[in-house]
Amino acid sequence: MILVIDGRRIRTNSFHGDYSRDFMHFQKIITPTAQFFDFLPIDWQNELLSQWNELSETAEVYGLYKDDSLNNLTTMGIIFKTQLPRLTPFEMTIQNALSSYLYIGYVYTMPEFRGKGYASLWFDALKLHFPKVNFWLTIEEPELAEFYIKNDFKLFNGPRFGDTGGEICLILKQDG
Repeated sequence: MILVIDGRRIRTNSFHGDYSRDFMHFQKIITPTAQFFDFLPIDWQNELLSQWNELSETAEVYGLYKDDSLNNLTTMGIIFKTQLPRLTPFEMTIQNALSSYLYIGYVYTMPEFRGKGYASLWFDALKLHFPKVNFWLTIEEPELAEFYIKNDFKLFNGPRFGDTGGEICLILKQDG
């Protein structure tokens, strides 16, 4: 398979899922408008769009596309570099311990591409694009932890104060 990251072609066999795909493109989506996020679940749209003007200054949206035309967006996610979205109380208690990590949010795979390895491929491409960067995210559905652990994340065992609200924090440590 050839993975194209910001114009660079990387030949690899290390990705999960359907190996018959020849080209996949992972790239930054420059200046996404509010309409870009229309495919997200309504609750995510309501949460994200109310903050997007402020967040868009430092957040970067990355998409994984199925072909050369860049018309078949399979998976997207947002990397928050300095300005974080509104955090839950649990996230606020741990953010200082993870201040050197970038926050990943709103990872979404289009329904027609789910279960085919595209989200794993998105994370693999993210690691290649940011090889020495550490990341963190939280999930509210414990059954998703297995997916993230399969993609090199580990459960974060840092400070926990009070109720987590059922959230789980996972980290991806790459800085060697």
